[in-house]
Amino acid sequence: MKRISSFIIFTIATGSLFTACRKADEIQRNPANVLTDIYASKDGNGRDRLFNPRYSNDTIYFDIPYFFPEYSDDETDLTKIFLRGSIPSDAYITPAFGVFTDLSKPYTFSVVSGTGEVKKYVVMSKKVGNVSLANVKVKFTDGAGATQEIDGVLQPSGEVLFYLLPGTAMNNAKITYEINKHSTASIAIDGAVDLSQPLPFVITGTDGVSKTYTLKVAEPIKLAYGIGINRQLWVKSGSDLGFTANNEVGIAVSGDHLILVRRTNPSKFSVYNRFTAAYVQEMYNPFGAQLSFQMVEDTVGNLLAASWAPKNAKFMLYKYKNALDGAPVKLIDWTNNNPATIPLDGGVGRRVNIYGNLDGNAVIMAPAGQSNVIFRWRVQNGVVVSQTPETIVYPGLANGAANFGFYAEAQPVSAGANADYFINYQQDIAFVNGATNARSVAFANEVGNFGIFHMPTAYTRFNNANYLAIVKYVSTYDLNRIHTCLFDVTNTSRLNTSSTDPNYSTFNVFTSAEQNGTLNGNGTADICVAFSQNKERMQVYTLLTNGGIVAHEFTTYAK
Repeated sequence: MKRISSFIIFTIATGSLFTACRKADEIQRNPANVLTDIYASKDGNGRDRLFNPRYSNDTIYFDIPYFFPEYSDDETDLTKIFLRGSIPSDAYITPAFGVFTDLSKPYTFSVVSGTGEVKKYVVMSKKVGNVSLANVKVKFTDGAGATQEIDGVLQPSGEVLFYLLPGTAMNNAKITYEINKHSTASIAIDGAVDLSQPLPFVITGTDGVSKTYTLKVAEPIKLAYGIGINRQLWVKSGSDLGFTANNEVGIAVSGDHLILVRRTNPSKFSVYNRFTAAYVQEMYNPFGAQLSFQMVEDTVGNLLAASWAPKNAKFMLYKYKNALDGAPVKLIDWTNNNPATIPLDGGVGRRVNIYGNLDGNAVIMAPAGQSNVIFRWRVQNGVVVSQTPETIVYPGLANGAANFGFYAEAQPVSAGANADYFINYQQDIAFVNGATNARSVAFANEVGNFGIFHMPTAYTRFNNANYLAIVKYVSTYDLNRIHTCLFDVTNTSRLNTSSTDPNYSTFNVFTSAEQNGTLNGNGTADICVAFSQNKERMQVYTLLTNGGIVAHEFTTYAK
């Protein structure tokens, strides 16, 4: 036991001897003394990063707004500025930051490294005015007398570009804009401008320093695909167009004319200039006392007027060469003998759709009311193949629908014998195989996608893209609040794109501002499409019963 104790004591003593002889670790000091960041703040804003610097070697410049916030009347006091910075570990700043600093004159500070090396900096500060420019617009009257407005696009160079479509007249142009309340501009708001040449536009800040912008008209970039710049061409209220309650139910286009169908007794076809909405005349009506709800156009401007045919009544289609044709030709004369034994309404003619050229090949489709039946006629070489239509019993009713309702539309997409088509009724919008009549793919059943109600349909091709235009009803079952919507259906597999999809805007490529009217119990509206300037512009016209008509124009140009 004694030997063990002696060994333990010797071991501890030896360890203590070695420990006592070990030299303490040397602390390595950091020689870095370069400022890695600096910013400025002001009284009341704590550590907020309000003002950023510019650097030139060891000199730091702050351009501090004359007033802050910049749209207030609170003038900045340069003697009460806070500086904040970042430095390497083990370094310090002298004089210390975090207290009021007087930047009304040059201010010197140093960064001292852990090894004692000193790097000096000088801060130079001045109060500057605000010479920024925002929301520049030019308003003018075009060659047709319509008021137009174009947003200016500010370039880094200081140019403000107004993208104007080729051939557009710019009369009585005036400019509007936003600048700081303490700044002045060389052209007054709503001041007249002549943009036939680049126009200097000078903004001067409170400090007397000016910046010159250049206002300039530019031709937009032509797109290889799809719609580009668009605008509202005109809008006319129901009172402007002489609407009466529930009677204006259809529109069509041909040449320079827009035709409004009024289901009065007798029905009327009122002709307007489609670019200005100026009234032209009434068209000849061949139906006598028989009502008409619908007129449609083919791809070359021929018009097709339809009679309304309840069960056992005559369904007739008359072909017009144009809106001024006083001698239309009867194309179809068929008695609606209810070949599919529809138990409910079964009327034909509320809605008729066409694809093709009535002087060549075309397909005509007309759903029967409150059914799942569509009647189809074919035109070959300008002649109707049969007065008796093909009866299609559509097997694909979806989303709880018992039938199409009254105003469904079946829109063919080609002039072939078994043309595929879109079917649009209250519960669904679907693309249908024309040979089997099977529902191939459909819109996502979402309110965000097609509203609470939808019916009117137009199909067209523009700038290498296929578009389905629909009218979307929103917010109320008074059915008096609508939007015009364009969907890119070139790739039909995208029809089921959800409204929450990040790429939804490439499918639903346009939604108009809301169009309003009074109570529209029947839910009627219509939409049609036309072109101008060698198909470099497309016009879309939207009728809301008891509301009015709005015209939109789309181009092949982008900003």
